[in-house]
Amino acid sequence: MESWSAVVLAGGIGSRLHPLTINRPKPMVPVANKPMIDYNLELLRNAGINGKIIIITKYLHQSIRDYFDKISHFDDLEIVLPKVDPLGTADAVRKASNFVDTDNFIVSMADIITNLPLNDFMAFHTEKKGIASITLKDVPHPRAFGVIMLNQDSKILLFLEKPIPQELGLATLTFSKKETIHLQSNLVNTGIYAFKHGVLDILESLNDFMDFGKDFFPYLAREYGIFGYAQQDYYWMDAGNPETYLYTNWDVLRRWAFPYFPRATSEENNIWINDAKPSLPSGSYVEPPAALGADIDIGHDTVVKSHSVVGDRVAIGNNCIIDASIIWDDVFIGDNVIMKNSIVCNDVQIETNSQLKEGTVVGPYFSSEEAIVTQKGEKLFKK
Repeated sequence: MESWSAVVLAGGIGSRLHPLTINRPKPMVPVANKPMIDYNLELLRNAGINGKIIIITKYLHQSIRDYFDKISHFDDLEIVLPKVDPLGTADAVRKASNFVDTDNFIVSMADIITNLPLNDFMAFHTEKKGIASITLKDVPHPRAFGVIMLNQDSKILLFLEKPIPQELGLATLTFSKKETIHLQSNLVNTGIYAFKHGVLDILESLNDFMDFGKDFFPYLAREYGIFGYAQQDYYWMDAGNPETYLYTNWDVLRRWAFPYFPRATSEENNIWINDAKPSLPSGSYVEPPAALGADIDIGHDTVVKSHSVVGDRVAIGNNCIIDASIIWDDVFIGDNVIMKNSIVCNDVQIETNSQLKEGTVVGPYFSSEEAIVTQKGEKLFKK
């Protein structure tokens, strides 16, 4: 098998995911009790990436370095964490270029969850013999991301960065008149790329290009030609805000990201358990699908309803209802608490008799009295 390496971009601030990212970088935010970056590394491992995996950090970079110092479940991978200070996605790869020693390499964002058939994408890149290939996916509302148009040979014709309807309509009319064009205007860039090693020389010569989407890809498409991989349907989610973060947790519990699952040492009837199964006193039960961490204490007559995730060292009181909600580590929940479609971050105390309505987000080290409630796109502090 041809040797491939990878560059994983893990420096994002995750500002849209605030307050979940107050004290941790977005790649370390847990989805179903597992950091997002783990899903990315599992994807690379399953594709047989046998060269270096270079992880580029920036925001709260030390927490990522500390994580890899502690864990052992990626010891089979050759992980490198260089000390660089990138100014954008393209600049990150430019500054890591000395570590890339294979003819082809993958670049991946560390904060997405996907079961993209990466081997198939790598074969596509090799077959097309282009300098770069981009993974694409159909989405119902592409203008939220930016649009890419392809011809029949999967060659990229156009990038539109979050276009307004008039721009999209004009581009469609322009390109539809061209011979052999098969427009696919509902495709978005999903943040996983394949490059030939020679692209690093181009990056070095264009040292004012900092971002792939805004700067470098439009240039490559115009001067060299690049290809877009949209040949298979696959699961992909950017957990970029609290609402899509909830959806991503639910999707992983539903097995939509198969073969990538919650962190667990065992699984029974679609309930993923890390360490030992918690004892359930009289009147209490857990509905699948759900994920449970270690050292959980659940009181009497408490229900953990389906699509819920409970982290490590969590105590839930008596007569509580946890409904499709995500609870991180080191959380204490009093008696008679009801929460629905809510997110509770680490080191939080939820007071007895609290009700966390749909869309409630309690940031790390806050209490239920300081919860952030998402309403119509606005974030308000609940008094």
